[in-house]
Amino acid sequence: MIVLANTLMFAQSCPPTGFSNGSSLFFFYNTGTSLCEDRPATVNVDASVFTLSDCGDAYSVYDLTSGAALSNPNMFTADFGYGTCEYTNGNLTNEMLLSVEEFNAMDSTSIKVYPNPVTAGSNNLFVDFGNANVSVKVSVYTVTGKQVLTTSVDNFSKATVNVSSLTNGMYLVKIDSGTKTVTRKFVVMK
Repeated sequence: MIVLANTLMFAQSCPPTGFSNGSSLFFFYNTGTSLCEDRPATVNVDASVFTLSDCGDAYSVYDLTSGAALSNPNMFTADFGYGTCEYTNGNLTNEMLLSVEEFNAMDSTSIKVYPNPVTAGSNNLFVDFGNANVSVKVSVYTVTGKQVLTTSVDNFSKATVNVSSLTNGMYLVKIDSGTKTVTRKFVVMK
């Protein structure tokens, strides 16, 4: 069992595109990367609350349910509950999912997760730590933060995680050494 510190956040990443007409929010995803049931029921922008009203494989629509309409629909910061996502003219301009301390805690450029996406015929996700032999816990979470798989690596430079039981969608793999944490997203498309 892994105990998560209150300061850590593990969930999906921001939709790559987001628009607003002031009273609705429109978010667009890459096809096959996010399931409707894994997306948040509400999104907050400042003091306004938007509730999911329509959802498809590549989009979500949220309608204003409380608070004021957006004064500047071309520039807004959406709080998805797992982090904030800034949009300017429809483009994702900033994504805050992990604190700066967590991100800088590990040399994240040396960690590779592949294949991504995991496709039919492949049952394993590989986490490569570069040239370093590490002792870590590797956990897989749904985009809503539910832990679905976990394994331990003791003094190895690569971890193999059997993901054959996962359904299509986006997941997060968390690499935790006890003092350092790095999270990567990956997609299952079988």
